[in-house]
Amino acid sequence: MRLALLLFCAGIASAVFVENIPLSVGRVSLSLGFVVFLSCCHRFYPASFVLKMMPVLCFPLLGLLWHLLWAQSLLNKRLPEELEGVTLHVAGVVVTLPEKTANVQQFEFRALESDSDFLGRNILLNYYGDIEISPGQYWQFSLRLNRPHGFANPGGFDYEGWLFQRGISAKGYVRNSMHNKLLRDTLTIPLVGNILLKSMLLINTGRYRLKLIIERLLSDSPYIGLVLALTLGDKSEISQTEWQLFSATGSNHLFVISGLHIGMIAGFFYWLLLKILSRLPCLTDIYPLQKFAAFISLFAALFYSLLAGFTLPTQRALVMLAVFVLGGLSNRRFLVSFRYLLALTIVLLLNPLAIINSGFWFSFVAVGALLLFLNHSDMQIKEWCWKDVVNSRFWVLCLYVARPQFVVFLALFLPLLFWTQQVSLIAPIVNLIAIPVVGFIVVPLLFLALLIALISTSLSAFLINVAVRALVMLLAFMEYLVDRGGDVFLLALPAMSNWQLVSLVIAIALLLMPRGVPGRRLIPILSLPLFLSFISGWLPVLGAASKRSVGEFVLHFHIADVGQGLAVIVDTGNHALVYDAGASFSPDFNMGSAVLLPTLRFLGIERLDSVIISHGDNDHAGGLVGLENGLEIRRLISNDLGLRSGLKVNLCSEIQPWVWDGVEFRFLQTGLHYDNDNNNSCVLQIMLGEAKILLSGDIEREAEMGLVLRYGKHLKSTVLLAPHHGSDSSSSYALLKNTRPDYVVFSAGYNNSFDHPSDKVVARYQEFGVVPLYTATSGMISFEYSHKGEQMTNWEGPKFYREEKFRYWHAHECR
Repeated sequence: MRLALLLFCAGIASAVFVENIPLSVGRVSLSLGFVVFLSCCHRFYPASFVLKMMPVLCFPLLGLLWHLLWAQSLLNKRLPEELEGVTLHVAGVVVTLPEKTANVQQFEFRALESDSDFLGRNILLNYYGDIEISPGQYWQFSLRLNRPHGFANPGGFDYEGWLFQRGISAKGYVRNSMHNKLLRDTLTIPLVGNILLKSMLLINTGRYRLKLIIERLLSDSPYIGLVLALTLGDKSEISQTEWQLFSATGSNHLFVISGLHIGMIAGFFYWLLLKILSRLPCLTDIYPLQKFAAFISLFAALFYSLLAGFTLPTQRALVMLAVFVLGGLSNRRFLVSFRYLLALTIVLLLNPLAIINSGFWFSFVAVGALLLFLNHSDMQIKEWCWKDVVNSRFWVLCLYVARPQFVVFLALFLPLLFWTQQVSLIAPIVNLIAIPVVGFIVVPLLFLALLIALISTSLSAFLINVAVRALVMLLAFMEYLVDRGGDVFLLALPAMSNWQLVSLVIAIALLLMPRGVPGRRLIPILSLPLFLSFISGWLPVLGAASKRSVGEFVLHFHIADVGQGLAVIVDTGNHALVYDAGASFSPDFNMGSAVLLPTLRFLGIERLDSVIISHGDNDHAGGLVGLENGLEIRRLISNDLGLRSGLKVNLCSEIQPWVWDGVEFRFLQTGLHYDNDNNNSCVLQIMLGEAKILLSGDIEREAEMGLVLRYGKHLKSTVLLAPHHGSDSSSSYALLKNTRPDYVVFSAGYNNSFDHPSDKVVARYQEFGVVPLYTATSGMISFEYSHKGEQMTNWEGPKFYREEKFRYWHAHECR
């Protein structure tokens, strides 16, 4: 049975590599039918080994088919392409708790009435109006929608996959229109045949009322964001500074409701009920006390999951907890491994795409490591330890508290490196203190405060304030550790190769082996070569030129996908620079920290020798603060001395040409100052042999003519970054005649409101035989040039990240 569950889960997981769902459904159905037919033949040919194995093949095929059918049902609900960018008049209900930022409210909206056939779908909306949106309201909106679309960069978050799992069929915004009006309260409208929607509305309406109570009780507290995150799962008010602290200490998982919190609440109520009910011996005659407490604790975990919005992480944790608890209540001896695989199977049945979530791997790897590597004999305390009180307490701390932390840290070392490219080495120390504080003090107090909030606000406020005081002391402890060298203990590493991945998995598995394994004392010696093999893979990162032959120079050029904005990464091996840093959308979200930092870590870039901000517009300079906070920057160059930065700004007009690893860099000047700051953008030319790249910022026709008059045919380029994102005011014929690039790259947002790039501009480039490339549909676009002697070598054309990593849930193929 365990093998069947494992094969079924493997089949579900394998579907993430499928690109064409309808075609794959037909093929898998035929394969399954053929396997079933051969399995039936086993009755007539019982001696055939091949036929005996046929039933085993049914399970992975069933898992694969289940995932494909689930995916097809969601793809059928996706917004048709002909409705993208079209104004739609839709009436429906606000489903979720809105997440608020400085100027926008974001929420899920269920379309129930529309002037099109796009009905019964969930839409993720941005509302820029002044009216406060709340769950359960029935609105009529004028909408502009697109298919779910996200940034596509290596090391980045797969936003499209995340939206797909949530059943989001479209994403858009509410237009400023007279059609927008609040119709009525949906709770007064009978939603016949849609019990699930009605239940969601009731839950989220209750969560909204509790949020208002918390905001009223903590109106002046700077920790209101943490309280909302730990009670209602609303992370929108946690500041970027707090997230950076949690990342540096490896405690992110403690401040978002996850499996750990669900288990904490269940454990707390189990302990509390045992303490209370043990004083009522008459109850034990009716039903076993432990089973009753376990049953009630499961309901407490369910209630906490609903408070958190019943998100995918809470659903996953609740399933795992329910399987283990109900297995114990059934009076049947189920193996722990069977319960573990059963929980895994149920989670993947409910959400087959959970396999792409980092939280899924963190949860199951951590639980699996504790179950596998902490056997019962390891957790026993020898009798002689109890003779000495000090000794016994020391061993209790080591075996029951410290050792599980060490096991989980080692087990999650690989998933953390894979998903985030960084690991906090002080995480075990922090979690040793933070988990008891959050799990046994903060979360239970906040949970009890919510339970009695509608009865007694004064008592609820008292409990919340006690929890906040505990949080304040915990955060002070974490800040103390970070101030004393947190950056030193934050291990940031680039993406792993396959052999590094294998060596690290084997090394960690050996170190976590429990007692009783033959030759256990030799394991550290056996693990050392594997760790050295793992570490040596990044030694060339410290000096990448060692991989090249003598006289060979390599240029890596990447235009990142940052939506409506610009960010370019240039890596010569021993040096790296970033040209523009994308936009900032709020004090807590910008392209520098959200896109560029993960991509730079993935590429193995640990510092930036130069950051060039072409000019001060938000879509070019907004992400600078995110880069500053996450990476060492040695030199900042711009045309704007007033940039919001803690670094000294060097004017690009004063920077002389320079050479890095055989690659030449120079700023092109018109010698004039323009009233329009776009025309004053820093224009950078990069040259390696015959390859010439021109980064033009937001210059327009006037500055383009100035460059043409000054440099003429020396502007000839292999790759041109389209000036001003391809607007009508740029890309003049004069510039194109002199640059004559092979490729032009348009860095602009998908279906952006500026209509960049202009159709006229694109047609103009095509007149010159230039190949247009778009970050909006291609994701990050990469060029690699290798130069040796007098000729260019190893030139294979541009690479598109969306094309290389395309999956069925992505809204658009690379084009």
